[in-house]
Amino acid sequence: MDGSLRTTVESLFFFNPAQPALIESIRKSVEEFGVPQIVERGDRICLGIPARDAQCLFACDRAQQPPGPVGVVLYLRTTPHLLRILHLAVSPAYADDGPLFDRGLALRLVDEVRALGRRISGVRRIQLPYRARAFLSVVERGEAPRGR
Repeated sequence: MDGSLRTTVESLFFFNPAQPALIESIRKSVEEFGVPQIVERGDRICLGIPARDAQCLFACDRAQQPPGPVGVVLYLRTTPHLLRILHLAVSPAYADDGPLFDRGLALRLVDEVRALGRRISGVRRIQLPYRARAFLSVVERGEAPRGR
């Protein structure tokens, strides 16, 4: 993400209005995996957890003026078979009660992580954020499992 959008990323991820409803689950994730931070790489930024190899994906709305991030997912390969979504945030406009909720941004971000998992040898499941036992299979029905 372009470094000039740092304030937008901070607002989206660290000051998201949906946080109070998920605060206990967010705390547990932070206690287990560490505090997410904005990481600078030249003139680019991303979200990460310095002590872990967490990755992030941003969703941007090109029609928005000025263009910028409207969603982000932070995920980590916790075992050879599992990608765990640690945090997910969407702009209030795309949240449950927002005018753009019907675009399914949160689900699309999860599906992007699932698609990434399909391309990583050995990954079989995605663990959803803020839930102890909520998983999605990476393998499609009728598809043979990859990389054991």
